[in-house]
Amino acid sequence: MRSDLCLVMDQGSHSSRAMVFDRSGNCLSQGQVQVKTRFTQPNRAEQQPDDIVISLKRAALEAVSKLKREDRSKLRTAALITQRSSMLCWDADNGKPLTPIISWQDRRGFHYIDDLMPLASMLRQLTGLYPNAHLPASKLRWCMEHMTFNTAKHRVRGGPVAAWLIKQLVHEQPDLIDGVTAARTMLFSLKDRDWHPELLDLFKLPDSLLPKVRPSKYNFGTLKLPGLSLPLNFVSGDQAAALFAFGEPSQDNLYINLGSGGFMNRVLSERGLHPQERILHHLILSDKQPLYSAEATINGAANALDWAFNICRPDTHDIDSWAEKCTDPPLFMNMVGGVGSPYWQSLERPCWINDCNDPEARLVAVMESIVFLIYRNIKAMSSLPPAKQIIIGGGISRLNSLCQRVADLSGLPVQRYEQQEITSLGAAWQVLPNSVRDIQPEKTFHPEANERLEQRYQSWLEAFHDHLSSLE
Repeated sequence: MRSDLCLVMDQGSHSSRAMVFDRSGNCLSQGQVQVKTRFTQPNRAEQQPDDIVISLKRAALEAVSKLKREDRSKLRTAALITQRSSMLCWDADNGKPLTPIISWQDRRGFHYIDDLMPLASMLRQLTGLYPNAHLPASKLRWCMEHMTFNTAKHRVRGGPVAAWLIKQLVHEQPDLIDGVTAARTMLFSLKDRDWHPELLDLFKLPDSLLPKVRPSKYNFGTLKLPGLSLPLNFVSGDQAAALFAFGEPSQDNLYINLGSGGFMNRVLSERGLHPQERILHHLILSDKQPLYSAEATINGAANALDWAFNICRPDTHDIDSWAEKCTDPPLFMNMVGGVGSPYWQSLERPCWINDCNDPEARLVAVMESIVFLIYRNIKAMSSLPPAKQIIIGGGISRLNSLCQRVADLSGLPVQRYEQQEITSLGAAWQVLPNSVRDIQPEKTFHPEANERLEQRYQSWLEAFHDHLSSLE
């Protein structure tokens, strides 16, 4: 039996992490370094590029240093996972950053998106995406118009943060990006699986700006860290990698990953099968045989709970116990970070309806709003063949009350797994040969009749539509 190990580096919103996995999916060691995002102005969120790459290297070295000596020699390969919509510009010759990292949470380019809304149908046909300002295309245009680049001194390159991290992390310093992350820019043709000239023209971007597109599984170069030399053989976006955590993604499953934001995915049988109601159509594996999914997004998940905790300041953090005793919570209009699918509203106007002064009830309402947005997106995916079960993961999936409510509203069993680092595990499966995948769910939530919850959902849906209409 082979004993190969894999190092997975995962650059996220709150931290850079690195984990070492064996062929059975066991995490042998890990390292983590916190990172900061600066919210400098409304609609703006930035990170310092050097801080991010240093944190990722430190996390990787920490994970490797925790391995037993005999295990270090078994490291064979590395993978890199990043936020799909964070971006920056850099010098193509030396890799020095020319802008901050503009976070996926940043929406400074929303004016460009507003101007292109009459072309939404065409953009969706080409890219599978519904136009929104979280995506890198509008941010790249903003950089081209507002940042002063000395083009006589610098060959400017720009694109997703993954491309810059590849250049910083590997010895060869290429300007490359994987197809999955490229597909999230709104500059990439799903049909051609490459940058599309018409899309570049729409956003007034030169074709020399972007890195070259490569498959997810590709030799991107040799990872350069002190005392460590590994081929970087897999690069992908965080949500796409998470779908592979428990084996090959199945068309029978609805996959939900609840981190700062939430993402819901159904694997599609073919590229041309478009879901209805402004759900995204996305590439989840860029390879000789690509895989596609229908993807729904929830902007306010863990970050909505964080926002509410900061306002309500309860004495404890026990949402599950509050949910048991709170039978009639208020309704929360979850617009933390704007609203994702199927509404695509960039304004942030969160508030409680039928409010009360009970901080515990208010937080239960926020938790339920996440459930309601999940169910609203399940309805938006109704043109697809019905799912047979839900696979749920991410930090706030540890809330039993949330998982049970998702099961009750959807009428589907909800499986939750013990392994929380599903993004890193999904990446590890892609690069470890002959992996042994035998991971069982930690808990299954079976649907129960819940008439009160169904009534609250209908009341919430009506109030939410009224709230959105009032902002137009």
